[in-house]
Amino acid sequence: MARQTLVRDASVGVKWSSVRNEPGLAQALALRDGHLAGDIHIAVPHLFCYEVINALVHKKSIPTEEVSSASEDLFSLGLAIVPVTAETMTVSAALARECRITIYDACSLVTASPRHQGPALGCKVIPLEEWRNGGSRE
Repeated sequence: MARQTLVRDASVGVKWSSVRNEPGLAQALALRDGHLAGDIHIAVPHLFCYEVINALVHKKSIPTEEVSSASEDLFSLGLAIVPVTAETMTVSAALARECRITIYDACSLVTASPRHQGPALGCKVIPLEEWRNGGSRE
């Protein structure tokens, strides 16, 4: 069986550094663990690490040392970081304009913030709480 590739946004990555049990935490950790086990391939946009660390910096409940550790942990996961290229931007801009969406919303996306993702033609938004290992939704 082929490995499932998922694109996820920073809201999921932020949960990996959660210091308390919160909605979607178990699913976020299952995504990370599935990636580490080789069952899931996680791809992230180029700005993902900036967005995750920025969110953690502004969570007063997370000490500075843990933010630094989270930064190192992100890079140790071996996530597929998709670089920005002229071709990527050209295709994304055309799709975004055609579908009236942001360029971020043009793929299957697992997110802890589904209300921020507009409905998009050809875009499958999977709320983190509905994601199950193996990619199924209940």
